[in-house]
This record gives sequence, C-alpha cells and structure tokens, in this order.
Amino acid sequence: MLTGLGATSLSMAPVALADVRQTLAQHSLDDARRIAEAALGASDAAEARSLAAAAAAA
Repeated sequence: MLTGLGATSLSMAPVALADVRQTLAQHSLDDARRIAEAALGASDAAEARSLAAAAAAA
C-alpha cells in the first residue's frame, strides 16, 4: 500500500525482505495505487485492511 501512496523506498528487517519482494512482484504500480485508494476510503484500520484485501483480490 505504501508504494501506491508514492513511497519509493522501504525500510524493514532483513527477514521480511523476501515476503515483501514477493508481494510487490504480484502487483503493478497501478494495482498498488488502486489498493491504496480503496484503503483511504476506510473509517478505521480494520476497514482499511478489508478494503485493501478486497481491492488486491480484484
């Protein structure tokens, strides 16, 4: 979702790198923007996660 909001670099623990790389490879930048836009319409964190998951699956 951060890439969809315009982040161009991410900081994380080395152990997370493979999972994040795999997730990023599954979605285009346009997908990431669409997912982020969906999450921004949420009223709370739980709804944001739900909306983002639904947008990612679409």
